[in-house]
Amino acid sequence: MKVKLFEYTRRWEKEDFEKEINDFMATVEVLDVKFSGTPSSESFNSVAIVLVLYR
Repeated sequence: MKVKLFEYTRRWEKEDFEKEINDFMATVEVLDVKFSGTPSSESFNSVAIVLVLYR
């Protein structure tokens, strides 16, 4: 098993972030996906982390 992490912050366009994850998942055998969101130290900002467990 392998792990791939994707991090979303305001510097990304949401659609580009989703496309990067979807494109990656289309090329591997996905076992599980986890999502976590946390506030950032910057005002009115948050960080989203997507973990893809794959083979």
